Amino acid sequence: MAVEPVAVKPATVRHPAVKPMAAKQARGRETVERLLSAALDLYERNGPEGYTMTGVINASGVSVGSLYHHFGSFNGLTAALYARLSGELLDRLVAAVEPRRTARTGVQACVTAYLAWCTEHRAKAHFLLGMPYQAHLVGPTEAMLAETAPQLAAILAWIAPHVEAGRIVDVPDSLLGCLLIGPVTEAVTRWLVGVPGADDIAEAFTYLPERIWASVKGPNG
Repeated sequence: MAVEPVAVKPATVRHPAVKPMAAKQARGRETVERLLSAALDLYERNGPEGYTMTGVINASGVSVGSLYHHFGSFNGLTAALYARLSGELLDRLVAAVEPRRTARTGVQACVTAYLAWCTEHRAKAHFLLGMPYQAHLVGPTEAMLAETAPQLAAILAWIAPHVEAGRIVDVPDSLLGCLLIGPVTEAVTRWLVGVPGADDIAEAFTYLPERIWASVKGPNG
């Protein structure tokens, strides 16, 4: 009597570590976001004086151990938030500059976009520019460099042909950044910290775009 073959189902290969690992990574990202969000919210509510590790831990519900695991230290958390906000600001500048065809309109758009972002996001701008403990961020961390490198490269790529054509002054990039952004940063910082006589940020919108263009205009501008 013929024996019918028995169909054998292929064995299912299971990878029990895959889902737990993905879940662990997702929880890690959620913890990072919770800490960064709590840090900014705390700074916005209580100012630099109330911005402490204890405050962030209490506001986020995350343990001190988790903070150290993800950021290395409270300064590491501060640096990561600083990098993220720097990236947001630079995103706005890139979006403002790249569509502009002329050097003048691009420079003016960059200045206006910087001012607009800071006035729209005062707490974020204060964190970037008004922190009394910026000295703790002694040098650019890897997180800062990674967060801002693409945007800075995009801005420099837009500037380069204008410099080559003599429409924008040919100076080292670091000095050009001082000419382009330095006056804006100073004006916004004075407004943020309440320096007497600097409370009308509308004046910066009125005067700085053209004045800064005059400072960076090249011989063919």
